[in-house]
Amino acid sequence: MRGALAVLLVFVMLGSLASSAIATNTNANEKLKLPEELTKEELMQLYRKYNITENDIKFAKGELPHYLEGTILYGKVVTMGKVIKEGNKITVQNWIDPKFYRWSIDNGYRVVNATDYFEIEEKARKEYIRKYGIDPMNPKVDIVNGVPLPKEYVAELIKSGKLDMKLSGAGQLASSSPEGPYAKYGKLYLWIYGATDDGHKPLQPYLIETLGAYFRFRQFGPSDLYYYHISDYWDASDVSPYDNSSKLLDDLKQDTDWVRYYHNDGDPVNDIVIGWVKYADHNGMAYRNGSFSVAATQAAGEDWPHDSIAQHEIPHNFNAPDRGTWWWEHPECIMNYGWAYLGTDKWDTEDWWIVYGNINGLWE
Repeated sequence: MRGALAVLLVFVMLGSLASSAIATNTNANEKLKLPEELTKEELMQLYRKYNITENDIKFAKGELPHYLEGTILYGKVVTMGKVIKEGNKITVQNWIDPKFYRWSIDNGYRVVNATDYFEIEEKARKEYIRKYGIDPMNPKVDIVNGVPLPKEYVAELIKSGKLDMKLSGAGQLASSSPEGPYAKYGKLYLWIYGATDDGHKPLQPYLIETLGAYFRFRQFGPSDLYYYHISDYWDASDVSPYDNSSKLLDDLKQDTDWVRYYHNDGDPVNDIVIGWVKYADHNGMAYRNGSFSVAATQAAGEDWPHDSIAQHEIPHNFNAPDRGTWWWEHPECIMNYGWAYLGTDKWDTEDWWIVYGNINGLWE
């Protein structure tokens, strides 16, 4: 399993760029229509063209069972580990924080080793593919303006400029903190929450992709990248409107901020938090110069790769700004919406130095 996990993480980190070369069978002379302009017959033609099944559409709408149902990962589970590099491979090392292990047990959580977690998740994924013909890690349909569309067609709409990437891109909110997080003693701790209520519980895997993005921050100098993943804790059911990214961000902070202080004895400067939801009006949102971000496995428009969302939002915590909407507006950089959609794993020079300076505590 260790080798399989390493291969999977390498795929997450390096393979996401393949999305930048999306190829479709769309005829160059075919008129592209926005979702609301398509007739029922035109939609059916698209579904046939891209081999979209009824289950593909049901999955996108949240009408199929959760892929983890029936496994121990569907309940109250904590997993923790360390993201490391072994030779040329990126993998996850089992690691236990004794203090938080005790808290987890005392509060009714099952603690699952990192390698066991991914083994169970991968087995559940394969069984889901066998049963429903759906890979929950690579769904084939995006819902845009309420209409289920093949991802290839959505990509063509974006290339044509007909879809406004601002509508579901990502965002940043000002933080009340005068100083952002930094890698105290060369260590960072990433707390990862999946919303637990029915309205927000993610339907797609996100943990391995989050960790793939997280490891990319190793280039800024931290010697140790630890993570905690806690399921069945963050309840976002009181957020209204339910898909409002900024309110989801505020709710995540309100519900989980105490964990950082508990973990780091009142000084959580190197604890950052990301929460995942099923659907939101943006792919992600973060506090700039703060410690929290939220991410959505589905957004109200074009869906970014999950690792791109995490890699875009976490730099906001280290004071990096957004860098425009379309890829032609800015040099290749994860902080640009268009490049993030295409799956880049790069920062431009200016943002690299912003993140480097803040991650190492070198405030201006």
